[in-house]
Amino acid sequence: MIVLDSSVALKWIFADEVCAEHAEHVRVEHISGKNEIAVPSLFFYEIANVLTTKVKLSPEEALEAFELINAFEFNIHELDSLEYMEAMTLAMKHKVSVYDASYHVLASRLGCRFLTADRKFWEKAKGLGVVELLGE
Repeated sequence: MIVLDSSVALKWIFADEVCAEHAEHVRVEHISGKNEIAVPSLFFYEIANVLTTKVKLSPEEALEAFELINAFEFNIHELDSLEYMEAMTLAMKHKVSVYDASYHVLASRLGCRFLTADRKFWEKAKGLGVVELLGE
């Protein structure tokens, strides 16, 4: 099992981005049953937000892209209040968002690695042990 964040999954939509081929490999391993993907429930909020505000897609294209990602059978996890407080502590200590820290907390709970394509986050959090940068 692997936890991945929205920065990796969005490369499935935007195949011209850096490391998109590595993201595609993760996707293929997931759909072939070789590697399960776990995400916190906020994953879909982040995907929807990027598709509607950060990229130039028509409303129809944005909805289609969201449906494509939503169609994958991810293991979706809710964080409890103690885990949110852990995410807050990590966020303050490493100067990252609580959103990003939540993926790390989930990976720690599940005992698996956390894969991100967000180099800025990775630079701040790489010392935590479970986070890996896509393509590294």
